[in-house]
Amino acid sequence: MPQRVLIIKPSSLGDVATALPMLCDLRRAYPGARIDWLVAPAFAALVRGHDAVNEVLLFERRELGAWWYSPGALGKFRDLNRRLRAGNYDCVVDAQGLLRSGYFAWVTGATMRIGFADAREGGGMFYTHRVAIRREEAMAVVRMRALLDPLGVQHDGAPEYRVPLGAEAVAKAAAVVPAGGRGAIGFIPGSRGEGKRWSAEGFAHVISVLAKEHAVVLFGSPDERELCEEIVRRSGSAGCARVNLAGKTNIAEMTAALARCRLIIGNDTGPLHVAVALGRPILGLYGKTDPRSVGPYGQLENVVRFTPDAPWQATADTVIERAASLLASPESSGVC
Repeated sequence: MPQRVLIIKPSSLGDVATALPMLCDLRRAYPGARIDWLVAPAFAALVRGHDAVNEVLLFERRELGAWWYSPGALGKFRDLNRRLRAGNYDCVVDAQGLLRSGYFAWVTGATMRIGFADAREGGGMFYTHRVAIRREEAMAVVRMRALLDPLGVQHDGAPEYRVPLGAEAVAKAAAVVPAGGRGAIGFIPGSRGEGKRWSAEGFAHVISVLAKEHAVVLFGSPDERELCEEIVRRSGSAGCARVNLAGKTNIAEMTAALARCRLIIGNDTGPLHVAVALGRPILGLYGKTDPRSVGPYGQLENVVRFTPDAPWQATADTVIERAASLLASPESSGVC
C-alpha cells in the first residue's frame, strides 16, 4: 500500500480536469496516504485546495526549458529535481506521458512508476509499470483512471471531480455573472487547433436567440477577447445582458464563473471539460476532433457535430433546439 504518491499531470487545462476522478479514486483507496500533484502554474487552481491533495508542486516549463544555457534556469531545474527526490515517494503516476514527465517520475526514485504504454518521446522507458490503453480506445477520464490498475484500485463507479472553488473566486464570479431572470448561459467560442472552432457568425446567431430570455457570458483567453467582442457585436443588443469575460479572469475565477451558468455551449477546449467536471450541463460543438476519445465524459449525447467549411445555419438551428431542451431539464436549474 503506497504511503506517498505523486501525480504528474502538468497540463493542459482540459487534461488536468479529466484527471481529477483518478485523484479522487486514489484518495478513496488510500485515505491516509500523502498525495501530491506536479502541475504547471497556469492550471494549479484546479488542484490547489482540492480535498484529496496534500501539496501542489509547480512545474514552470518555460523557465525550466532553458536549463541548458541559463544558469538561473539550471538552478531551478536542480531545485525541482531535489524537491522531487526529497518527497520520498513510493509511487508515481505519470498521467502526462512525455519524455520530461517520465524523467521526473524516475528522478523521484519511487519504486513504482506508472504510465501509459504508448507514452510519447520515449517517456515509457522510465516506468516500472505500463498501462496498455490507447487514446483511441477510451475517453480521457477512463484512460486516466486506468492508470490505477497496477495498484489494484477500483475505478468502475461514477467519477468524482470535487473541483475546488475558492471563496475569493466565488465572490468575484457572483459579482460578474448575472443571476437574475432565467439564469446565465456560458459560451466558449474559441479553441486552438485546426477544425475545432465553429464560426463566429453561428455563435452570434445562437446568442441573439437565447439572449431573449437568458443572460450570456462569454469565456476565453486574452487572445480570444477580440473574437468574443465581435460575436457580442454581431448578436445585437436586444434581450438580456452579454458579459465578455475573455482575458479578464484567471483559472480560478473562470471556474467559479462557469459554475454559476445553467448551461455551457462551446467548442472542444479546456473550459468545456472544466464545465463537465463542475457537473454543469454542456452542449459541445465538435468539428474534426472525435468526441468518442476527447468528448465530454458522461454527456456525449450533448455533442453537436459540425463541418468547419460548411454553412453555419443548419448547425445553429440544431444548437438552439438542443439548448432549449437542456434548459428545460431539471439538471440545468442548479448552480454550484
